[in-house]
Amino acid sequence: MGFDYKNAPPIEVQKKLKEILQQTGGHLTLSSRALSDVEDAIYPGEQIFAIGEGVLNLDMWLILVTDRRILLLCRGLLFGFKSKTIELEKISAVTSEPGRMMTTLIVKEGRFNHEISNIHKDAAVTIEKKIKAGLKANEIGLPAETLPEDEHLANLAELVKRREARLIDDEEFDREKAKIMEKYIAG
Repeated sequence: MGFDYKNAPPIEVQKKLKEILQQTGGHLTLSSRALSDVEDAIYPGEQIFAIGEGVLNLDMWLILVTDRRILLLCRGLLFGFKSKTIELEKISAVTSEPGRMMTTLIVKEGRFNHEISNIHKDAAVTIEKKIKAGLKANEIGLPAETLPEDEHLANLAELVKRREARLIDDEEFDREKAKIMEKYIAG
C-alpha cells in the first residue's frame, strides 16, 4: 500500500513530498509554492514517484510523475493556480535533450509534443526513467508501484512478447511472471 496523500496530516504530506524530491535529485525554486497544492490535485490512491520543476509555455511548473499521469502544477503570480495532466496511457514516447546543467524533456502525446525545459539534469534523468517505467507498467499490465527495473523489467517485457506471439498461454505467463516477481522481491 502506498502513501495516502488525501488522508495524511498536511505535515506528513509535505515531509513525503520533500523525501521524493530529494530522491529525484530535484531542486525547487519558483515552483515550491505549488507543493501546497498537491493534496488537492492528486487522485485518491495515486502514488507519486518523482518530483521536479521545469518551464512549459513560459511558466515554471512543478512536475509530478505518478502511477497514472504526469501532473503539472503552476502557482503563478498573475494568473493564480493552473494544472495540466498528461495521462500515461496517452504518452507515445519520452525523450530528453540534456544540457550541461539543465535538460529539456519531450513528452509525445498523440500528435502533440510537450517540451518541458530547464529541468535540473539530475531530476530529468529520474523523471524520464519513472515515466518510462510507468509506460512499461501499463504495457505489461502491472501496477506501477510494483514495477521492477533493469534485468527484471527486461525479462517481463520478453515474457509479454512471448505471450503476444502465442508462444505461451496465459497460465504459463502467470507462472513465469510470478517467478520473475519473486526474484525481484528477493533482491
